[in-house]
Amino acid sequence: MDIAHLRDFITVVDSGSLTRAAGRLYVSQPALSQRIAHLEAELGVRLLERGPRGVTPTAAGRALYRDAQRLVRQFDRIAGDVLSGDQIHGPVAVGLPTTVSVRLAPALFSWTKAHHPGIHLQLFESMSGYIQELLTLGRLDLAVLYRDDDTVRPAETPLYSEDLFLIGQPKPPAADEDEIRLVDLHDTPLVVPGGRSNLRALIDRAFAAQGLVPSIVADVDSLGSMIRIAAGGEACTILPLSSVADQENHRELGVRRIRNPVISRSVAVCNAVEYYPSRDAVAAVQEGITVVTRQMAAAGEWPGIRLA
Repeated sequence: MDIAHLRDFITVVDSGSLTRAAGRLYVSQPALSQRIAHLEAELGVRLLERGPRGVTPTAAGRALYRDAQRLVRQFDRIAGDVLSGDQIHGPVAVGLPTTVSVRLAPALFSWTKAHHPGIHLQLFESMSGYIQELLTLGRLDLAVLYRDDDTVRPAETPLYSEDLFLIGQPKPPAADEDEIRLVDLHDTPLVVPGGRSNLRALIDRAFAAQGLVPSIVADVDSLGSMIRIAAGGEACTILPLSSVADQENHRELGVRRIRNPVISRSVAVCNAVEYYPSRDAVAAVQEGITVVTRQMAAAGEWPGIRLA
């Protein structure tokens, strides 16, 4: 087994098909099948389940895929680190949930360009559940993730905490322009992210703790779409203040802090490497995320957050 075999296997799993993977690798499908069969024979386990619709990894295949991602990424960076000499250099893959990316991505890009021009940022924006999955699979070096509390965990640096707000005009109208009780939302139609989202899990738990079930009328995995639907008046959504603070119709849109109870979440930057020191480029970007978060909070450019 060598790095080439691992690259082939990663491509097959990502493609979901030996034929598609062969096209991406510019080899014939029989040749690629033979390579995978050789890898399975060498390891003594079946790595892929073949079916009429393509291939899926077995339990052993998923374990190899996760570890192969890390090994191949590390291998590629060894050469880069050697060639770069003393300069901090190389790609760093960072996962950002959508509500964080709106504020953090531009600032992190500028900071990295100014302080470490040899670092090539790879920014992935998605819902929090998918970001967590990519980090677990070794596809990311760093991820900004939501936590239920501010407990310090291995390989994590706490960043901030924030409260959640109702966005939109509930019917009947709320008595208070700035706040609304959670119990008053039990019949309010809501659009929120799907089940893989930390935000959805947090909302479901908050309602359940009060003996309520949220009236979710659609799963919407798009920040912009949730805000536009709320602006249309047919449903509301629940988001942090920073998601809508820049909207021109901020006040008309309706932004009310949820209380009794307040729904809060903590945010941390998480490192994929838990048991040994990060390479210099990853450590530098992790520092940059902390620095720019604090700078924006101090300048009032990230509304609604409380620094950890």
